Amino acid sequence: MSLQGEPQRGDLAVELRQIGFDYHGTVVLEDLQWQVSKGEFHTLLGASGSGKTTLLKLIAGLQRPSRGSLWMSGRESTKEPSHQRGIALVGQTAATYDHLSVLANLRLAVNLSGRKESGLQEELVDQFELAGVLSRKPGELSGGQLQRLAIVRALLSQRPVLLMDEPLAHLQESLRSPIRKLLRRWQQERELTCIYVTHDSQEAFELSDRISVMGDGKVLQTGDLQSVYRRPSSKQVAELLGRPPVQWHKSDRRAAALGLRPTDWRVLKAATLEENSEEVFEAQPQLVRVVGRLVGSRQVESWDWWEVQAGTERILAVGSYGAWHNEAVVGSWVELTNAYPIWL
Repeated sequence: MSLQGEPQRGDLAVELRQIGFDYHGTVVLEDLQWQVSKGEFHTLLGASGSGKTTLLKLIAGLQRPSRGSLWMSGRESTKEPSHQRGIALVGQTAATYDHLSVLANLRLAVNLSGRKESGLQEELVDQFELAGVLSRKPGELSGGQLQRLAIVRALLSQRPVLLMDEPLAHLQESLRSPIRKLLRRWQQERELTCIYVTHDSQEAFELSDRISVMGDGKVLQTGDLQSVYRRPSSKQVAELLGRPPVQWHKSDRRAAALGLRPTDWRVLKAATLEENSEEVFEAQPQLVRVVGRLVGSRQVESWDWWEVQAGTERILAVGSYGAWHNEAVVGSWVELTNAYPIWL
């Protein structure tokens, strides 16, 4: 879906107004003003202890804010019981009825939804590849199957807001990626509102319409993927996005920190070191140019990692293996440009 500008109040699924939360005298969340539009996939991204899970629990009604108000679909829900909020919750550990089969777990979810059987169960079972394990009990499933079961049970509730707290964190990437794609496709087709908690920026980018970066109990920045990635509001935000992380350098031209992402470098030239060659680190507002010596080179999976020395600055440049100059060896003279400098 495409989100332009600030959402209007009538289009909001969740709104926090001056929300704060204290735990035993410690401020966990501070003065949050935050909105999620109906039908969007919104990811909360942040390091451990940033307040992501606490915020999700407040929305779910599992905890009550110390101050401020919470609104769901235009109605105040600050003191509303969890079961009246129209939400489904999936956590890091799959919540299932272990004495029941997979099929019985799914049927129970349909019954608890209060809706008539509509073929939704069969559709989800097929898309999330659970047809072959319907007779098994949860204890007989793999980790990926268990998480797919938990997600399907939440979707069968047919509640308009889906909350997910790092549901795939304990799975290997080969299992996480296909589940993310299934979840995203289903959310888009049904226009569900999904709020997803993760510490993984790659996961946030794969799933989201918008992201909110959290740190120290605050929402540091909210926006679409490109605006937050390319125009971070602080070093803390910049360092949470992208792999490998942003590098910081000094610039003689501006009294500001210069951030450069290793994956944004473009190699213009690689050649043998010439006599009287001059090292260059030139930082303009919209372009950084580097000429220097290749002092380190290694391959990490399908990527080339280069270390380039230019005067007192050492640059890490990362690019697709084979797309760069394969003839470059340690000691080569290289020229690179970066068109996406971050000035803070």
